[in-house]
Formats: sequence, C-alpha cells, structure tokens
Amino acid sequence: MKKLFAVFATIASLFVATSAFAADIEVKDAWTKASIGQVRNGAAFFKVENHGDADRIVGVRSDLADKTELHTHIMKDNVMKMREVEGGVEVPMHGNVMFKPGSYHVMLIGLKKPLEEGEMVNVTLEFEKAGDVPVMIHVLDPKSKGPAGMGDMDHGNMDHGKMDHGDMDHSKMAN
Repeated sequence: MKKLFAVFATIASLFVATSAFAADIEVKDAWTKASIGQVRNGAAFFKVENHGDADRIVGVRSDLADKTELHTHIMKDNVMKMREVEGGVEVPMHGNVMFKPGSYHVMLIGLKKPLEEGEMVNVTLEFEKAGDVPVMIHVLDPKSKGPAGMGDMDHGNMDHGKMDHGDMDHSKMAN
C-alpha cells in the first residue's frame, strides 16, 4: 500500500506546476531519482528560465547531504569526467539553462538519508543577482529519465566509483 501511495503521489505531483520564482528567475521541473541500496550520492536536475537580465548561479546548498555542489560532465581523453563547476553557471538574459543528465546538475554528496520515491526535497540555488531561490525537487522512480523522459543520459546508473571526480572526497562515494 505504501508503494502504491508513493507511485500515486509521484504521478499526481507531476501534474502540479512545479516552479520556483525569484525576481526574473524561474526554476521548473526539478527532479532527482530515489536512492538505490546504500548509494550515498544523488543528482538533481531542472530547467532555469531567466525572464530578465543575465544572472549567474554561484552556489547551491541543502541540508540533505554533507556537500552540495554545482557539477558538470566533460569528456577528456575519452573518459567522461564529472567536475565541480568553478565560477558558477551563466543564465543568459531572456534565456535558459538546463540541468540534465550528462550536463550541469546539482550533486548531493554524502546523503544523510536515502531519497525516497514520492517525497519532495529542498535545495537552495544561490544567484549572483537574484539571490537565494528555494527549489522543491520531486523524487522519482530510480529508473526514471525525468519528467516526460527528459535527459540524454541515465546519470543514476553511472558507476561513480569508476568516474574521474577530480578532487572529490572518494571516501564518501559508495558504489
């Protein structure tokens, strides 16, 4: 019954407008995957729309994990590498930026508890001009590719233990 309720809550929540606003910034369709087993990391994805002047996401914070960072993927020497974004993420004037699998994402490192399907979790995006924007994130099925199948790559099934994480603290990685 609990599983049925979680599925129903997840489906129902997708029909609700899921946006966060601050000044001219709107964050839409925020999602993450439910934790699998003892995996202590997660990634969050969303779309940031800017209805005004150019701005920059300069940080992210959350009580969900030991560390919360803006990340991206780069290909170097035929190896996909995940790196923390330095200097922030530009959000163009009257434009948008996608945080999606295989690209920009919010990395939740050292989750304090597993992410459970059907729940909503919070992070706060820190903008250079717009300030703090709280974002509610839907926790979807671990096999989900996001709302309406968004995303080109299944980030949740990547083996983070074999990915090059640069200077990340691998003692917190569990895979």
